[in-house]
Amino acid sequence: MAQVRLALVGCGKIGQRHLQALVHQNRAALVATVDSERERAVAAAVAFDADAFETLEEMQHAVEVDAIILATPSGTHRALAEWALAAGLHVMVEKPLALSYRDAAAIVAAGQSAGRVVTATQFNRLLPAVAQAVAAYQRGQLGRVIEGAVALRWARPQSYYDAAAWRGTRSMDGGVLYNQAIHALDILLQFTGPAEEVFAFAGTLTHAIETEDTLVASIRFGSGALGTVTATTSVPDTNLEERVTVIGDKGVVVIGPTPQTISTWRIAGEDEDTVRDSLAALPARPGWQSHADALVDFTEAILGKIPARLDAASGLPVLAVIEAAMRSVDLRRPVRIDEVQAG
Repeated sequence: MAQVRLALVGCGKIGQRHLQALVHQNRAALVATVDSERERAVAAAVAFDADAFETLEEMQHAVEVDAIILATPSGTHRALAEWALAAGLHVMVEKPLALSYRDAAAIVAAGQSAGRVVTATQFNRLLPAVAQAVAAYQRGQLGRVIEGAVALRWARPQSYYDAAAWRGTRSMDGGVLYNQAIHALDILLQFTGPAEEVFAFAGTLTHAIETEDTLVASIRFGSGALGTVTATTSVPDTNLEERVTVIGDKGVVVIGPTPQTISTWRIAGEDEDTVRDSLAALPARPGWQSHADALVDFTEAILGKIPARLDAASGLPVLAVIEAAMRSVDLRRPVRIDEVQAG
C-alpha cells in the first residue's frame, strides 16, 4: 500500500481542518467525503477529485477505502466507528473519542478485535513544548510529581454555540471538559499517571446552552499526587490561557500560556531562558499543523512503520477523569475512577 485511501466523514468546520492537513502531506489520498448535507460533502470533495456521499453505506458500495476520519459531532462517534471497524476500516476520531468511558472503551475493544488502527486526535502531546517537558519528566528530572494543575480560560461567544445545533448539548458536545479542556487535561496525565478520585463543581454561567461552561475539580492520583482543573469558556473577548503546571520534588515545569510555549522551566543544570528561546525560535505552526501531525501518526501506523502515538487506548484515562468529574457534579460527591470503569 503506497498511500492510505481515506474518507472524511463530517465536512463541517472541524472537518475543514482535516482537509487543510491533507493538502500538506503525501501519506494519504482523500478518495471520498461523507456528510448528511450532500452539498457540504460535494464542496469538500472538489479539491481532491474525491467522490461525495451522504452516508457511509452509500460510500461502501461505490469506492474502495482503507480508513476514515471521523469529524462528526462527538455523540455519533461510537456508532460510526463501530460500523467502520466492522467493515474492516481503520479509524481516526476527532477528539473526544466518545462522550462516555463506556463508549470509548467499546471503540477501543472493537478496534482491537478487528485488528485495525484506531487513534484519537489528542495531538497536543506531539507539540514540541509538551514533548520536551514530558521527556524531561521521563528522564527523572522533575522527580516525583507532587502536584499538577490545568487552567483553561477561553472565550466562546454565544454565536459559537449557536453556529451548530449540536454544540453545547449533552448528547453531542459534552461541555467545556469534553470539548475544550480535554487536551490540557490529557497533557497533565502524561506526568501524573492515572487518577483515582475526582470531586468537581460546574455551572452554566454565561451561555444559553445545556452543558456546563465553567468547571473546577480536584483530583487525587494513584501515585499520591494531587491536581486541580479550572476550565471555562466564559472569558470576555479573547482566550486568556491554556496552562499546565507540573510540580515535582526535583523540578517545576509550566506549559503555557499556550501549549506551544513554556513559561517556567526549573530543572537543575538547565537554563530557563535558553529553553524558552529555543521553542520561540521554531517556525510558526499553522492552524492545520496539529491535525497533520495526527494524520501522519495515523497513516504511518497503518502502513506499518511505527506504533500509533495517539492510539485510542491511550486516550481512555482522560475520558475516565472527565466522566468522573461530570458524575461528581451530578452526585455532589467525590467519584472514584473505578466506579466509572465499572460502568
